[in-house]
Amino acid sequence: MRYIRPFDRSVAGPPVETLVAAEEGVGCTMRLRRGAGSVDGADAGNDRFVLPLIGEATLRGAGGETVARASELIVIPAGAPADVRVAGETLWLEVIAPLPDGARAQADHPAQVVAIDPSKWTEGGFAYQSLTDRSRGSQALRMNILQVQPGSGSPDWHIHAFAQMYVILEGEMTIDIGRARVTASAGTLVIFPPGVVHRNFNASGAVERHVTFLVPEPAADDIFDYAVTIHEHEAALLTSIPA
Repeated sequence: MRYIRPFDRSVAGPPVETLVAAEEGVGCTMRLRRGAGSVDGADAGNDRFVLPLIGEATLRGAGGETVARASELIVIPAGAPADVRVAGETLWLEVIAPLPDGARAQADHPAQVVAIDPSKWTEGGFAYQSLTDRSRGSQALRMNILQVQPGSGSPDWHIHAFAQMYVILEGEMTIDIGRARVTASAGTLVIFPPGVVHRNFNASGAVERHVTFLVPEPAADDIFDYAVTIHEHEAALLTSIPA
């Protein structure tokens, strides 16, 4: 598993690139797309999302057209009809997330654009806004956008019972994966399958922004972060079973 996957942020290049596939055990497929394209029709088995990184996308509906600008999200719950058009010099993510076992399409949640709320960025060093979750009809995953001030970051060493991914939008994130330290800058996909020990923080002097994906979204009463301890040396093997 490649945990750190940089991608080309220019609008020139291959029209479609798969950054990660559901078959890798992370619960969704994420494609990087360039230029004109569309997402239309209804899909009863998958939640779908369009996230412009450069440029914008337009959602057409009975009430007219709504524009999603860079870092804003178009949410298309499973079963909802979609008519999304992308034109011009645009770099965008298309995310396809299969519904969990036993889940069914919910017809009462239409496709919608989720705009950025600037007031969310006044809430401290590690501020976030929810872009989609179960309340918007997204049964397969939760997506947040976060703004991390210099010196702020996640809890110390921890693991999750779900897959977690980051798309770095701006700035630089320092990530410890076990004892390996890496730096991810804008234009990087970070992947933590369930059970991977990690922590992340902003060690730079500038704001860092990223979108995070939780697949599947944990239940309200689930433990989100399981704290772990990293030892300098692995424990000696037991020579007998304790009483």
